Amino acid sequence: MTTYRDPRFPATIPTDVTISDIDLDAEPFYVGGKRLTETRAQRLAGRPSLTAPGEHSPRLNFRVPQLLKDRLAQTAREQGRRESDVAREALGEYLGIAA
Repeated sequence: MTTYRDPRFPATIPTDVTISDIDLDAEPFYVGGKRLTETRAQRLAGRPSLTAPGEHSPRLNFRVPQLLKDRLAQTAREQGRRESDVAREALGEYLGIAA
């Protein structure tokens, strides 16, 4: 169990509170004057590494034609996923590597 402590707001977050101790749908909990929601908690906690726990996941940046970008956005919307997840899966399939 990981204790969450946002260094930007040290006075507002008890150091002995863990994310699993709080039902954010039932209990109001505030961080920096804003209500903490499940979505905000996930964003503040950050995404887990795709490489291995505690390791940096490399990042790719490249240009694509507008038609490809539009199709990616449409597919992601239809599947309820992020564009990066769809692109990662497609690249992994193309290269024959589970992503």
